[in-house]
Amino acid sequence: MDLTQFKTDIDELMNEFAECNSTTLDDMKRIWLSRKFTFIYEARPTTNLAFFMQSLFAHSIRYMLSTTSLSQRLGGLYCLYCLYETQPFRPAFKIYLSLGELKRLKNLVIEAKEENISVVPALVKKMLDRNMILFGSVEINDNSVAERVSEIMNLQNARMQVAYDKLLANTPVERYLHMDLVSHIAYIEEEDEFKFF
Repeated sequence: MDLTQFKTDIDELMNEFAECNSTTLDDMKRIWLSRKFTFIYEARPTTNLAFFMQSLFAHSIRYMLSTTSLSQRLGGLYCLYCLYETQPFRPAFKIYLSLGELKRLKNLVIEAKEENISVVPALVKKMLDRNMILFGSVEINDNSVAERVSEIMNLQNARMQVAYDKLLANTPVERYLHMDLVSHIAYIEEEDEFKFF
């Protein structure tokens, strides 16, 4: 799947944000809306949607954790947040961050605080409170997004299985799911005998 055009769109958005030397979320929203950037999802592929979203997230994360200007790093964070908030998928795909990337995000928050950019700590707190981020231990480069998506899907499937097991543990539904129909059939036969009397 070729996502070059999508990444080029993000590059152009980030360049415009950095050229203005912007540092606020309002600036990103203004540029985002002026470019009608939410239309990026109109050209999305019909398959491998998780791969598509994680690729967009990974490209924004690359800006957010780069060693370039503060404006461009903040732009990466804001772009990541906007991509999450405007995605058309329900449930929403979560943003995958490794623990190393989380530490570097923490450093960005500290630097933003030192520069009196108060929206950054509030935004990161909101992202954490709303469980927008899925944490992992593996930091993967941009070239292996497919492996990252596979890891995320396996993690989400494992969580779904745990929830399924807890939800259906020791319930009548579980017995029917496991085809424990013998007792159910015996009960029906007993009722039929009573009907004949």
